[in-house]
Amino acid sequence: MADELIGKTIGGYEIQDVIGRGGMATVFRAHQVSMNRSVAMKVLPEQYVSDDTYIQRFNQEVAIVAKLEHRNIVPVHDYGEYNGQPYIVMRYMSGGSVDDLLKNGPLELETVANIVEQIAPALDYAHSKNVLHRDLKPSNVLLDDDGGAYLTDFGIARVLGEQAHSGITTQGVVGTPSYMSPEQAQGMPLDGRSDIYALGVMLFELVTGRRPFESDTPYGIAVLQVTTPPPSPRSLNPILSFAVEEVIYKALRKKREERFPNAVALAEALKRALNKPVMSMHDTQPNFQRPSAPEPSPPPVQQVASAPPPVAYSVPMAPVTPNPATSGYTPGYVQQPRRKKRPGNIWASAALGGLIGCGLLALVVLIVTIVVSNINQRANEVTTTQQGPSTADGSGDAQSGTMPTLDPTSAAGRSTLIPPTRTPLGTPEIAPVGVRATEGVGEALQAIGGTLVYFDQRDGNYEVYKIDLASGAETQLTTDSDVDDYPAVSPDGTMIAFQSDRDGDFDIYLMDMDGGNVRKLTDNNVLDNVPGWTPDGEQVIFSSDTRNDGTFDVYAINPDGSGLTQIFSNNQRNSHPRFNPDMTELVFTTGTPRDSAKWEIGHYAVETDTFRLLTDNASRDRSPAYSPDGSTILFLTGGINGGTVNGDSALAVMDADGSNARILYDGVGLEWGADYSPDGRYISFTSVSPITGRDEVFVMNADGTNILQVTSDGGQVASWVP
Repeated sequence: MADELIGKTIGGYEIQDVIGRGGMATVFRAHQVSMNRSVAMKVLPEQYVSDDTYIQRFNQEVAIVAKLEHRNIVPVHDYGEYNGQPYIVMRYMSGGSVDDLLKNGPLELETVANIVEQIAPALDYAHSKNVLHRDLKPSNVLLDDDGGAYLTDFGIARVLGEQAHSGITTQGVVGTPSYMSPEQAQGMPLDGRSDIYALGVMLFELVTGRRPFESDTPYGIAVLQVTTPPPSPRSLNPILSFAVEEVIYKALRKKREERFPNAVALAEALKRALNKPVMSMHDTQPNFQRPSAPEPSPPPVQQVASAPPPVAYSVPMAPVTPNPATSGYTPGYVQQPRRKKRPGNIWASAALGGLIGCGLLALVVLIVTIVVSNINQRANEVTTTQQGPSTADGSGDAQSGTMPTLDPTSAAGRSTLIPPTRTPLGTPEIAPVGVRATEGVGEALQAIGGTLVYFDQRDGNYEVYKIDLASGAETQLTTDSDVDDYPAVSPDGTMIAFQSDRDGDFDIYLMDMDGGNVRKLTDNNVLDNVPGWTPDGEQVIFSSDTRNDGTFDVYAINPDGSGLTQIFSNNQRNSHPRFNPDMTELVFTTGTPRDSAKWEIGHYAVETDTFRLLTDNASRDRSPAYSPDGSTILFLTGGINGGTVNGDSALAVMDADGSNARILYDGVGLEWGADYSPDGRYISFTSVSPITGRDEVFVMNADGTNILQVTSDGGQVASWVP
């Protein structure tokens, strides 16, 4: 047994204790007498000594690591043999592994970026030496006491262009299924981009606390790697920006040519995503977190199991009166008077796992069988959920299928949401862009009619699109290399306001309905976001990080760029402003910029210059919008009486005075980006499609029924064209 080595001195190393066990090796902490230092000693178990395959693989690791001299690759100090058992002596990493860090949940983004920034050049260096790691994962990234990150465990690495030693599986499927690239899972020839995919999987796990693909069997995971799009990282950790999410998506592309060309390119893209506020500041994305601000502790998550070894195969705010004199729009704007009228464990993870060569995914028939089985299983789960939905707090009639009821509680007109019967999204009927899935769907969308304008990330960038509901014809409206998003159509249907970071920070832009005549509406050095229109179409309203500190004020501006006016300021984060039809009342998301759990729906009466909260649920209420007749306010909510909803947010409505609040629709994922159609009969919203696995645009009746998926290539935050 390996423990029998404890207390013995082997080759000048005093074995002290076991710090890791794997299927192929045991790792000990040892004291090197000659250097008076702690080292890690990896020893091949006695039962494998007579197996030439294991001996050769062990020797191969030594040969590979000996040729890799990089500051971020764990160095090998010595190699020897004891009673026929080979051993490797390496630097002792006292900081543990990245996998150990994950046991406490997702890592802070700056920590993630720091780790990736260190191991990326090490990975590229290995590739430059024609070495593929083939088992990159959090447990194979070790840490020192100073935060240094190091690649380790090249036990199943392959040297490109070299013939394999007899008996050693260097071709075929080896590795850890959860981190395999699609081509690795299929036993195809590999290059460095396979490791880039594994780095993408690791990045996904570091920021969400879970791996993108899991199944009951390694085979099932491998099938998912080949056939299934990854889930949205934001649906698992909503504080992530779209920019960070897109870096992950690009690293996880099924086609290797669509991924980052090398690891450093990925690291640089991640760093850029963190250094600019790409859509992470919007109240449509829960858990707002400003990159420059101290980050709050990550939300609690279930402990992440260690990766398997490699295998082969609310505080209410008091009414506030804005003070124009103290809340000036100083960064690039001249303050104008506010209008009151209508506004015109470490080595255990590091030890080599058991390596059993197999032809994973070699039988096409078996692949089809499993894929079909997975699909049927998902369908059965959806059916079960639909037949027996549960309430948000586990109470209520789980079989009723009825809509939630209201319990008005506050004399101040605030509402408490009653736990709803959840209405799973299930598998909606799909109307793919340009092609109707079924005649019925086409007819349903044709009956709704009209056009939707929305944004999405395709081909590496966020652009604005529009789609005709009747025909399914889609048109791309913007082609700029920077981010264009959050479009809002003017009341007369002639113009589109949107935000873009074309100059390095987000400003508000306008363009005609055909995408032409693009012009910049605001120009400053702070973040302007989520534009909308006054109901009379005379002005664009938006929120701006006036003081560049995460607090936002509400502004209005004329379409020609003149008449910039501050409407509301209370030194809080006020975003997503929307007027009622007669422009006497304004609703918006409000609260502290540092804690999105305290966001509520704020109401500002223009004529009386008074402010109050319409919600006080401590459940992250946000993104309000009036119905066309002004009687109802549509908004997003993150929980019921301290509970939670599916995917962090559900669609809710309340009367215009803040009463009679109720859940309208709570699907299986995160619902957001909701708005009424011009006639008030329909609601468009964004949710993760169970079929495409990405955010898509959906429409439904205003009562939450008859849900139809509009897009199939991705779509977010739709605005109706009158």
